[in-house]
Amino acid sequence: MLARPAARRVAAVLAAADEPLTAQDVADALERHHTGVRVQLTALERAGVVERRTDPPSGRGRPACRYALAPDPADREASGHRELVRLLMGVVRETGLGSDEMERFGERQGWASASYGGGLAELRDAFERLGFAPREVPGGTVPDLVLGNCPFSDGVEAPAGELICILHLGLARGIAGRADPDLEVTDLIVEDPRRAGCRLRLATRQR
Repeated sequence: MLARPAARRVAAVLAAADEPLTAQDVADALERHHTGVRVQLTALERAGVVERRTDPPSGRGRPACRYALAPDPADREASGHRELVRLLMGVVRETGLGSDEMERFGERQGWASASYGGGLAELRDAFERLGFAPREVPGGTVPDLVLGNCPFSDGVEAPAGELICILHLGLARGIAGRADPDLEVTDLIVEDPRRAGCRLRLATRQR
């Protein structure tokens, strides 16, 4: 849709605006007739690029329609994810779950979700799916995992947010224990969630 020059110009006007615009507003900005602009706005709306809203009725006449660029679906998903984390942390605070209980819960979930015999790759892939962008770095007897991204940074910074880190420590321990009986997660070194870089310390389990 935005391959059309006329559609790109209309979208550019909407992107630069501080508030939704009427078709006439867009036409004035482009110095074009409003009829042609309406055609482009309708096509952009059908393509999901633009959203339309109608002003509340006010006196005589038809309420004005205003247009704005539609939010990026990825932005909507990220916003919903942040809100869900915030709500879940509220539930945790109200139920009074402590760090030990949170870690045990995470460990049970990790054990149940892992495949036996997957080894370090199973742990790395699980945290990749969660959005942590893990990478292997030299450690002790086995490599550690450094987490290059924190997809839960908003939740970690909220009250009781440290429980999110403890939950993922338990999750890592459960996954490792199921994936390789000789693999042990000894610690999670927590860093600033905005900069990421938390480190899962791994070792060969002592028998």
